[in-house]
Amino acid sequence: MARGVSSWVFFALLAAGGTGFAACADAPGAVDPAARAQPTSPTAGDAGRADADAGPKPPRATDGPGAHVTESGVLFRVWAPNATGASVVGDVPSGEATMKAEGAGFFAADLAGVRPGARYHFALETGAGKLQRIDPYCRERGEDAVTCHVVDPLAYVWKTPRFERPKREKQIVYEMHVGSFTVDGARGYGTFASAKPKLAELADLGVNVVELMPVTAFGGGDAGWGYNPQLHFAPKPSYGTADELRAFIDEAHRLGIAVWLDAVVNHHDSWSQAPLRCFDGTCPNGAAGLYYFGAGPYAMTPWGPRPNFADANVAKMLVDSAIVWIDELHGDGFRWDSTSNIRAIDGSGTTPGGKELLVALNAACHDRGATSIAEDLKGYADLTKPAAQGGFGFDAQWDGFGYDVSRVLADGNDDARDLGVVERAVTGGENPFARLLFTETHDTVGNGGARLPSKVDAADPESFAARRRSMLGAALLLTSPGTPMLFMGQEHLVTGTFASTPQPLSAPTPVGTRIRAFYKDLAALRTNAAGAAGALSEPGVQILHRNDAAKVLVYQRTSAGGGGGQDVIVFVNLRNRAYT
Repeated sequence: MARGVSSWVFFALLAAGGTGFAACADAPGAVDPAARAQPTSPTAGDAGRADADAGPKPPRATDGPGAHVTESGVLFRVWAPNATGASVVGDVPSGEATMKAEGAGFFAADLAGVRPGARYHFALETGAGKLQRIDPYCRERGEDAVTCHVVDPLAYVWKTPRFERPKREKQIVYEMHVGSFTVDGARGYGTFASAKPKLAELADLGVNVVELMPVTAFGGGDAGWGYNPQLHFAPKPSYGTADELRAFIDEAHRLGIAVWLDAVVNHHDSWSQAPLRCFDGTCPNGAAGLYYFGAGPYAMTPWGPRPNFADANVAKMLVDSAIVWIDELHGDGFRWDSTSNIRAIDGSGTTPGGKELLVALNAACHDRGATSIAEDLKGYADLTKPAAQGGFGFDAQWDGFGYDVSRVLADGNDDARDLGVVERAVTGGENPFARLLFTETHDTVGNGGARLPSKVDAADPESFAARRRSMLGAALLLTSPGTPMLFMGQEHLVTGTFASTPQPLSAPTPVGTRIRAFYKDLAALRTNAAGAAGALSEPGVQILHRNDAAKVLVYQRTSAGGGGGQDVIVFVNLRNRAYT
């Protein structure tokens, strides 16, 4: 064995009938999932950034909009600068209580005797009449379009009150759509409650971060993708209550799994019933109202109206929602959807207030030790540059790795497979751990796309070729420097489509069960479960051999100090031929 190398890993597209796909010198043993949470001291050069465990900070707040539980009742506040009057309607004295103007467009009412669980909404006196409006800071949505429930953020008793988040270099992310991950009885779709017992399976797989596709209140069906947001604080009622979401996160933490939210702030639901449209009665020139940019180049995205990031109250609402996710719900980070439509218009130019908002969101995350990931896909390096150096301050951004690797693996012609593309994907940039890597996501599988096995062999996605090439993609994903992410079901070779309202995740086939074991071994290697592959948690990578004719690539993942028995050498054979 080479000096300083403890692991030799072989991945090949062997001809049918070949015997082994992967051999690992440090084959892992069983690992207790509850022991997998890693200490969270910041990585070198990143003091105060996302790996630090600052812990939740949930003071009994009564400032700002929303419904704030006090010792005597509830303080209600709403921002409606174009309203001439406001009241709270619902489970309050006399059924409706007048709110006092506080100035700067705010109205408030401090109501004794109102308790958590009370139903309420706001009634605004406007030039368009008396409007019934939902609380934009609603923590839990009720049974109709305007009703909220008062929530006491400190009432839930956490079983895992302190959680040590996994270090960034050891994170393995699992993208989950709650509505199709499981099925909750007669509902026909999944909920927080039905997903919670399945978290143990992810811990056993080796996952230590779950990234939830959007779960805050969104328009459309009960179990859609969620990228048509309506509110930023309240969970989608069909998925469960705020406390059921807390219980899901609590169980994840018990198992050593962090929970990130896929947050959508670049646009709002374009449907006419979106609750913040024309909120206080003013929609001049067909604009969407005070929460959005007026008519002009910034007003619309391809999916709906763009919030007015340059307005201090709108920006504060979006930052406050991130703080609530971390402090009140104990979330651990975010994937920010389409940041190219926050900082700019699909990556072009600049949007007023967009950069300032993203910097503020990242600061709120880092102050609390949470992770912040940009989904931008424009190759914009400033996103991960620290704010103090003029950048945006994200910890990482989605990388084009998966698009490049998948394209090479899906090609049926051995000779056409471009090792240069694979080499560039493996070696990454100057800061490899500023990359979030994948071979499948909701976007690549949905939107007319397909799972990688189906791209390889649409007629038989469980064929030998489809299995081997998709497994090779997983091997590249989990041995390349960066943060790897799986899309749910990928680990057991799910091959179906991902529709706008997805079908429940199918159960593993016998083939899928064997594939899962392969992913589990790779995850254990990636997190150094056996203590002999530490280089996979470091940025070092060196190409040792590249043979374009034979389609063989060999790279060494190197650890600091020249090895120390922690280096890993990876052999990749991209030709359907065995070599001896």
